[in-house]
Amino acid sequence: MAEPTSPLLRLPFEIRLMVYEYLLFPSATPSSSHSTSVANLLPDFHTYHSSDTNDTPFTLAVRTIDPYAGVNSSRGWRLRSTYHVRTGPFLTTTTPTTYRVLLSPYTAHLRHTVPSLLSLSHQIHAEAAKVLYANYTFSFHTSIEAAVPFFSDLTPIARDSVRHVALTKKGLPYTKEFDRLEWGALCGYLAREVCLSHLYLSVVAGKPGDNGWDSVAPISKEAFALMQRMKNDWGSSVGGADLTWVDQLFEVRGFREVSVKALVEHCPPAVSETMAFWIAFSKSVEGGFGEWVRGVMVGGETR
Repeated sequence: MAEPTSPLLRLPFEIRLMVYEYLLFPSATPSSSHSTSVANLLPDFHTYHSSDTNDTPFTLAVRTIDPYAGVNSSRGWRLRSTYHVRTGPFLTTTTPTTYRVLLSPYTAHLRHTVPSLLSLSHQIHAEAAKVLYANYTFSFHTSIEAAVPFFSDLTPIARDSVRHVALTKKGLPYTKEFDRLEWGALCGYLAREVCLSHLYLSVVAGKPGDNGWDSVAPISKEAFALMQRMKNDWGSSVGGADLTWVDQLFEVRGFREVSVKALVEHCPPAVSETMAFWIAFSKSVEGGFGEWVRGVMVGGETR
């Protein structure tokens, strides 16, 4: 067998692994903002604003670029899959755009190390891609539409190495039909194409400004399971609650850990049955709802 020509490949695998980790893991000391990618300065595209708490050093945020920022102005953008997003004052038109990966002060060096390292050879790409994609959490926040194009653009080795994903579910009363379609498409893709072990699910929760959740009764784990059974078996729902998105999420299997967190925002007081349910649901996100989701997705309980 011919000896590898690359000095890196002549090293023992354990040493190569240490080199990959040194080059690809977050920096111990955050860099200054001047060394982060200029792409971080580009505006994101939002149809819904919400805070994002996935900001650990091992997080890489994937976001949809504002289509009016000029998708075709960069050669690098044209190498990525494009997709259409709803635009216009009433979201009645669609405009093509693409995604970008945000680099933090801890990961600014990846702008140079990833393209230079992973392109050296097929073997180095295979080994280094596993280190990169298996250890970082890819956080899409509410940019759900960016997830399938992002995963589709990865090489099979890189895509098969992804283990950690963070998603945010928009506030239920404000979810549009295209949001539902994008969520369903993502869950179907993850179930078929990606082998995940950790899910970090954030759910936008509404909390009234007056008395908050003081007088709101939380919904138990058992009640969520009963509501889903009523919907699936008899086609009825409680309080106009549409938990179809949870059923779609349950199709994604293989998780060892599922974290459910509420992103609490101010909301008006309940003036309808639907809003009253959402407020009660919001209070229960990290309680009964989270217990139910973890029980099904990790514990193997029936829906």
